[in-house]
Amino acid sequence: MERAAALYQAGRLDEARERALQILAADASDFNALHLLAAIALRAGRPDECIDYTTRALEHVPDHPEVLCNRGIALRALGRLEEALAHYDRVLAANPGHVPALSLRGVALAALNRHGDAIDSFSRAIALEPRYAPAYLNRAFSNLATGRYDEGWRDFEWRWTGSDTQVALRSFQQPEWRGEDLRGRSILVHAEQGLGDAIQFARYVPLLAERGAQVVLEAQAPLKALLADLPAKLVTFGDAPPTTDFQCAMLSLPLAFGTRADSIPANVPYLRAPRAHVEKWRARLAEVTGPRIGIAWSGNTRQQNDRNRSIPIEALDALRNGPWTLVSLQKEVRESERGALGGERPILHFGDELADFRDTAALVAQVGAVVSVDTSVAHLAGAMGRPLTLLLTFAADWRWLLDRADSPWYPTARVLRQREPGDWLPVIKEAAATLVHTGRS
Repeated sequence: MERAAALYQAGRLDEARERALQILAADASDFNALHLLAAIALRAGRPDECIDYTTRALEHVPDHPEVLCNRGIALRALGRLEEALAHYDRVLAANPGHVPALSLRGVALAALNRHGDAIDSFSRAIALEPRYAPAYLNRAFSNLATGRYDEGWRDFEWRWTGSDTQVALRSFQQPEWRGEDLRGRSILVHAEQGLGDAIQFARYVPLLAERGAQVVLEAQAPLKALLADLPAKLVTFGDAPPTTDFQCAMLSLPLAFGTRADSIPANVPYLRAPRAHVEKWRARLAEVTGPRIGIAWSGNTRQQNDRNRSIPIEALDALRNGPWTLVSLQKEVRESERGALGGERPILHFGDELADFRDTAALVAQVGAVVSVDTSVAHLAGAMGRPLTLLLTFAADWRWLLDRADSPWYPTARVLRQREPGDWLPVIKEAAATLVHTGRS
């Protein structure tokens, strides 16, 4: 069993699972093997399997706190939030000072949009263990979602330290910029997370240049050409950047600028499609007469929340039946969805013709409006100042705030939200009605 646990700690999940299954084959009641298999399933993104193993483990040790917490995480991943809360409360009933359970309880409360209760639960965990990074980071998300930006940006710096969504902390010789005078100085702004994050926070680059800085912007390869018009020297993520006076991660810029909900820099467009690419896609779509709507219904399958934020293509009928042609803005489509692109009202899809984000931006420029889930396409349309209808889950990402039909980050966005977790049909119907009513077609 020790060998299986060591393999798990080393991230060798398949080998750890094989050894644990061998142990379980010899003794179907081995609690440690069941516990480890549940943890492996959870880490591998198989919550249903985790539920099965925790059910069996709890038959032998009914109130084991780690098993109850793992089961709660799996239940939350499956959208069974009230059940998840009950498991965390069960741990806390026996041990009110159980820090992981307090933090996980906060995550479940936040997923129910009960952010005040969530912040209280995170704060209780932090009071008990002042260096517990997951509670700080998740408290940041709840503070940011409710517009408490001063507190949120500070807590958000804990993303570098031991959290479930930990970002790799890089080593730099130059100091981190926190608002110092930049006149005649240079600063490296470096990418750290997804493409949508880079697009959203690229808005700060012109502000740094206005302060007199020579900006070096490190961006992911697919975005580098799109960002070329910003007042910065571009380098590709992964290459050795030049030496600068300061450095700052992209998502730390709001903290350094002291950004509050009423001071978000939202001058759009701050990104544009290159003229040559616009002309190419204008010619490519010349035969598509009538209104066009760009659509992105799914995101990166590797994104942690993708199962919730993406929409099954079959649920798009209300949009497909509208008085327009739907144009896919996605480079990739799930293999299971390819057959559904066709039919009487097909969705035009260009796939590998979208070589990089310059092509995507040029395609965005050829449609009357964009309808998108929370993915990089939505950020691109917003950054370009294009009409955007954003389709959000019940518990949306922090950047979209709560109960708002607009976005202070993107003035041209109209935000539509699920009223019940997982129920996309009313959102799609409302999007279609909104497009017809506003003439965005």
